[in-house]
Amino acid sequence: MTKSLSYVRPEVRALTPYSLKQPECQIKLNMNENCFGFPDELKEEVWRRLRRRDWARYPDFHPRGIIEGLADHTGVPADWVFVGNGSNDLLQMTLLATLTRETKMIVPAPTFTVYRLQGAVMGATVIEPCLHPEDFSLPVEQLVATIEAEHPALVLVCSPNNPTGNTYPSDQVRPIIEAATDSLILLDEAYVEFSDQNFHPLLSDHENVALLRTFSKAWGLAGARVGYMIAHPSFIQQIRKVKLPYGLNILSETAALVALEHVDLLSEQVTHIIEEREKLFTALKRLPGVRPYPSETNFILCQFDRPTDEVFNACIEAGILIRDVSHYPNLESHLRISVGSEQENTALIDALSNFLMN
Repeated sequence: MTKSLSYVRPEVRALTPYSLKQPECQIKLNMNENCFGFPDELKEEVWRRLRRRDWARYPDFHPRGIIEGLADHTGVPADWVFVGNGSNDLLQMTLLATLTRETKMIVPAPTFTVYRLQGAVMGATVIEPCLHPEDFSLPVEQLVATIEAEHPALVLVCSPNNPTGNTYPSDQVRPIIEAATDSLILLDEAYVEFSDQNFHPLLSDHENVALLRTFSKAWGLAGARVGYMIAHPSFIQQIRKVKLPYGLNILSETAALVALEHVDLLSEQVTHIIEEREKLFTALKRLPGVRPYPSETNFILCQFDRPTDEVFNACIEAGILIRDVSHYPNLESHLRISVGSEQENTALIDALSNFLMN
């Protein structure tokens, strides 16, 4: 007999968990991973160092090596950096520190659906102003008016945005920050390495701004789960209070340290991914009934004239898995395609051509 589960908070019982369609396919272009992977020579260095570690001991309580490496890489003092088990871990910590049932959270949509899901888990009211549907730009005036009317505890903006792929200029984000003087402005920059624009300059002028970044996308360490936050030390001290101890295991810690020591090599991979992105964008534009959107990430959002489920399934039949985002707001006819290697991208274009031209 099924129990009522009355001991689970009603906010949680009302939610549908975050999930993915993950049929087995030889080519995976659905998760925005680094298509080249973490370089083999760096893996060997990670294993060499791990063999010297005592696996029976807990990892460093404060991973100072990573923090200092990130401080040097990003050009901020070490006390401005906080490291977690992927940027999702830091997102959850931030929501724990800022949201209650009495608070509000503003998240322009469409964007990463985990933001709304986790805000609802906290019991907060999640307000989702829609991006301009023609180009997915920020509705700045609407956002400012909503902030002034609703007084949110948190405003969360993803740039470059997932799943649309576009960035928001700083001159559009500044009015939002200036309107939200009593709110935390959390700017998710998971894809920043693929873009020419970042919000780092905003930190010096606004103590209520925090940046989220990750090792998962550009640096090929999605499996290691390492993310970091850059924010004013006063906010970092508050986040520490909700952090569970030992968030990074010794594999994650070691892999991150090796990555930081070889940023030049990983940056070369990013350059190659951007080159493949531009070639893939051009090839997609040539296909009938496909509208790819310009991207500053390692994926491309595409609008299709044909039903998205038919396109999605045709790719699966060809052994290629892409991402169905047609359930997102204003994306009813859209699919998201991660940038793969040259061979993977060619296979995708061939599969789409065969389907769309028949």
